[in-house]
Order: sequence, then structure tokens, then C-alpha cells
Amino acid sequence: MAKLVIIRGNSGSGKSSLAKKLQAYYGRGTLLIAQDTVRRDMLKEKVEPGNLSIDLTETLARFGYEHDLLVLVEGFYETDIYGHMLERLRTLFGPQTLAYYYDLTFEETVRRHQTLAKQEEFAPADMRRWWKDRDFLGWEEESFFRDEDSLEAAFERIVQDLEKIWNEAQEEELLCFCIKKAFSEILNKFWEKYHTKCWQNYFIGLQLDYKIFLLLQSEGFKEYILVG
Repeated sequence: MAKLVIIRGNSGSGKSSLAKKLQAYYGRGTLLIAQDTVRRDMLKEKVEPGNLSIDLTETLARFGYEHDLLVLVEGFYETDIYGHMLERLRTLFGPQTLAYYYDLTFEETVRRHQTLAKQEEFAPADMRRWWKDRDFLGWEEESFFRDEDSLEAAFERIVQDLEKIWNEAQEEELLCFCIKKAFSEILNKFWEKYHTKCWQNYFIGLQLDYKIFLLLQSEGFKEYILVG
């Protein structure tokens, strides 16, 4: 089952290092979509509404969804420019979505940037010019990294969160399989035992209930299935 991990924050936060560490850990079956690569290197686009990197990022993420990949979307991804696209991806991946934001002080981002090999690419003055304070998505499930969270701590938290949603997805798949099997066994027994007109009508009703269940399952109404 495809999963989406969104890692956002200001320049110098450590987003790229974290995303690369996750991809190295999970290996094959992981798709890393870096904003700088898509917008700057591939398209030479500017950071502005409607730029082509928005659609390309979404297209790449949808490719990952269709192929059941772990999709890592990493970058600044300003909410006023990329917010709607990220919302669409959140809807697509559903509960298999994790979102993180580096809520650091400006001083901490400068300190971290100065430890990187690419520190010559831009200066603290550039970072101050690009700075957006607390550019949150506003999602209930959005998590935050603070100044005290190291690269290793951030990595471990995401690995644990991915393991949790993986286990929940496995439990849901097992539940759906058991319900499908139970319905099939009931239908087969009634079909074998009863052939009169009245039982044929009852059997048709069971078939309709089963089709409704399959429709609910395909739409992701897990809670309705469990309660209803």
C-alpha cells in the first residue's frame, strides 16, 4: 500500500538530509521527490503561483501511489503556492499520509546549514530573505521538529510512525479479508441448501448486502463497516 511522507521547512532545516536518510534506509520501493530538483534543476522555474513544478510534483507523487511506493515529498513547499496540491495528495493517500514541519528558529537553521557540504550555495542573508515563519499546513496530523530534534531523532520518529500506519493497514486488510470470506461462505451455504422462490429472494438480498460492503470498502469507510 502506497504511503506519503511530506517533509517541509525553511532552507537549512535539514529536510534533504532527512529525506535521503529515509530513502537509503527503505531502499527499493521508495520515491524521493525533492522540490529543488523538480523546480530548479528539472524545470528552471521560479517560486510563484502556477509554476510548472506544482503539477509535475503531483504527477510524480500519483505515479508513486499507483505503484504502491513510499513517496517522500521534501522541500519548502510554501502553503500559499503548493498548499492545494498537497491537500490533493493528502486526499489521494488518505490515512497513509504523514506530514512533518521543521519549526526551527532562524538561528538554528543557520547553524545547521553551516555544517553542510552545500553551505556555499547560499548565505545567511539569502536564508533571511527566503524565511517564512511557521508556515504550517494546518492539518490535525501535522507533526513538528524543534531545535532540539537531531537528524537521528527525526529519522527515528518517522520510522516509528510509518511502522504504526503499516500495522494499522495490515489489520484493516485482514479484517476486510475475514468479512469477505464470511459473506462468501454464508452465500454459498444458502445457495447450496435452498432453491425455492422465497429463498432465492433472500439470497438476492444477501448478494446486495455483500455488494454494498464491497463498495464501502473501496471508498474507505472502515468505521461504517465496523459499526454498521
